[in-house]
Amino acid sequence: LEPGHRVLELGAGTGYNAALMAHLVGDSGAVTTIDLDEDVVDGARAHLASAGFDRVRVALGDGALGYPAAAPFDRIILTVGAWDISPAWREQLRRDGRLVLPLAVAGTQKSVAFAHAGDELVSLSISECLFMSLRGAFAAPPSRVALGDGPGLHLYVRDPAGVDPVAAHALLKATPADHSSGVHAIGREVYTGLVPWMALRESEFCWLEATGAAADATAVPYLYGVVGKYRSAPGVFEGTSAAFLMRPASDSCPSEPEREPKPFELYVRGFGSGALEDRLRRHARAWDAAGRPTSSGLRIRALPIDATYTPNAAEHVVEKRWTRLVLDWPHATDDTVK
Repeated sequence: LEPGHRVLELGAGTGYNAALMAHLVGDSGAVTTIDLDEDVVDGARAHLASAGFDRVRVALGDGALGYPAAAPFDRIILTVGAWDISPAWREQLRRDGRLVLPLAVAGTQKSVAFAHAGDELVSLSISECLFMSLRGAFAAPPSRVALGDGPGLHLYVRDPAGVDPVAAHALLKATPADHSSGVHAIGREVYTGLVPWMALRESEFCWLEATGAAADATAVPYLYGVVGKYRSAPGVFEGTSAAFLMRPASDSCPSEPEREPKPFELYVRGFGSGALEDRLRRHARAWDAAGRPTSSGLRIRALPIDATYTPNAAEHVVEKRWTRLVLDWPHATDDTVK
């Protein structure tokens, strides 16, 4: 941000972030923050006024539509997670502007800074993040399937309508089989690298998650978690069989987030036939052999969905409603990106 910039923020919150940006752009700039909830808007407006930043415009509306009255913008920033890139953000962003948003991509959420490059948006930086999801007309399509009679156990898939929740829950209550992948890693490597590797190659990629005090008593293998709060594991679900990444069964879930992550042997827990277990172990070994690509070195290009594009062998394409994302690692070896 620089003095004089015009900024649009989606997700007003308390107004604190808007105040910081207003300070940076100064009196010659302008900040507009927009939110879908009237009580949030009223609160942010009051907080900004009491802090001496009543020059910030606080608007009520669906941020996915942008804010045409104050466009174009030098910077558009989202403080909520987006599943897609709204056409309005492209249209209201100056040609030399920046769009910064938490974007759902390849089984993870990544904070991406985009810049215009011809008819595309191209990433300038990518880092891991976790934000609550955007609501309104441009909310993500449904992905959650509730399992069991009690609250807190959910399967996240690309086609929730195709999942029988009773059968899925019964499958997860069956006796599992655990197998080592032979790969050692830390949790962050798995999330930033192996999870996208799997999600880009498996149409039935999923996350299994349990939340609440009873999370430890569920069938969710421990890959990520905190005792009494949550457990989650990525994997593949194909109706009559499922497999998930996990730590060794002897590893106990911590009582607080890891301060100094330690390497562990990556296992696969399978339910049903063993084919999925073997596939996940092959993915882990292939990712390891390819040099463990992660968000570091990743490039994301965002094209309008109606743009004609033929990817090369090193590129992975993710289609959204309005956008076609093209992912590659341009400075990696050929083996890394295939």
